[in-house]
Amino acid sequence: MSCLRASRPSTALPWAYWVIFGLYEPALSISGFLGALFDPKKAHDAQAPWPSGSAPPGPLSRATQVTMLQLAHVVGLLGLINFFVLGAARKYLFAHPVLQEKIVCALLTPLLIADVVHISITWCALGESRWHFWDWSGLLWITFLTGFSLLVPRIAWHLGIGRYVDRRDGQACRKS
Repeated sequence: MSCLRASRPSTALPWAYWVIFGLYEPALSISGFLGALFDPKKAHDAQAPWPSGSAPPGPLSRATQVTMLQLAHVVGLLGLINFFVLGAARKYLFAHPVLQEKIVCALLTPLLIADVVHISITWCALGESRWHFWDWSGLLWITFLTGFSLLVPRIAWHLGIGRYVDRRDGQACRKS
């Protein structure tokens, strides 16, 4: 699109967003999957604080172990989907920012909803433990910190910050 000015973004997936959603998020997802795969009990026991003076129960039941691994697999799969879909959008739709925007939006919109729901469900499920930050495990801290580290850039992408937005940037082309 030659009518785009040099100051206007010409891609719906600039480098910074690609790094966050196409590399950082898949790396987090895959590492979470691998952590649960190699030690499902540790991943399970670190999801929330245990009551004072109590230790996590013995081995996981077979159903709990299967559920942990299935959930970890879904998280890893989401990371792989991000990597491949966003990589393809950057590579094959670079010259078509309108199409690129539509494809990236189709991926990032349900992930934005998932970020809000994931953070909210985790916060609510903690009950009164949510206010006892000192009792939180490292995994619980990571859940919230990485959740917000993805939520904020996803909101920024949807607001059109630093990227091509057809309604805004495409208008300049149509008026020329």
